[in-house]
Formats: sequence, structure tokens, C-alpha cells
Amino acid sequence: MLTKEQLLAAAEPAIETVPVAGLGDIRVKVMDGFARDELQKTLQDQGTSDSVYFSALIVATLVDDAGQPMFTAGDVDTLRAKSAEFVRKIGLACAKVNALGDAQTKEAEKNSDAIQSDSSGTA
Repeated sequence: MLTKEQLLAAAEPAIETVPVAGLGDIRVKVMDGFARDELQKTLQDQGTSDSVYFSALIVATLVDDAGQPMFTAGDVDTLRAKSAEFVRKIGLACAKVNALGDAQTKEAEKNSDAIQSDSSGTA
């Protein structure tokens, strides 16, 4: 029979190093309850557009080499103001590590592929 300490140790959020094409490696932490609550609050307050979803997910899960969050809740809008493709790439990696929003992740990937293949840099 597992002890309380063993159960709690097994439930520690993992951190994965994930390669992001064209950008390099990032460190993504599996969300704990506090991070998930903050993500849900942000989505309730600001909506679920791709820019909000991926930016809030990055804030909730991206960590530095010491395992500390790289961003705070106040950085969601800062990330939203950056390249949508950049935020999407990192956000998709964070979503995969956290097994989140499979349907939304697939839809975002599909929509991004369609935009890239149907658009050109000239008018």
C-alpha cells in the first residue's frame, strides 16, 4: 500500500524539455492545480481566442532551468502582442505536454496550416 508521502511524490508535476521547430528547446511544466485555476480564470475573464488561450497556457506552464515560471499572469497581454505564429508554436508544445485541449489544439493546427498554405506575403 502506498503511503501519503509516496502518493504526493508521484503527483509532483513533471517538467519536460521540448524542441520547438525554428525556435529551440523550451521547458514545459505539467500544470499543478494553482496554474490550472489561473489558466481557467484568464480564459473566463478574457475569452478563449487563440491569442488568449496560447498566451495564458505559456504563462501557466513555461519554466526556466530552475523550474520557476518564466512569466506571470500580467504577461498574457505582452505575449498576445508578439508574433501570433511564435506564440502558437510555443503554446502548442505546452498544450501537448499538458494533454490539454486536444480538440482546440487540432483546430488551431488545422487553421494555422490553412492560413499558411492559402496566404501569401504579397497582396
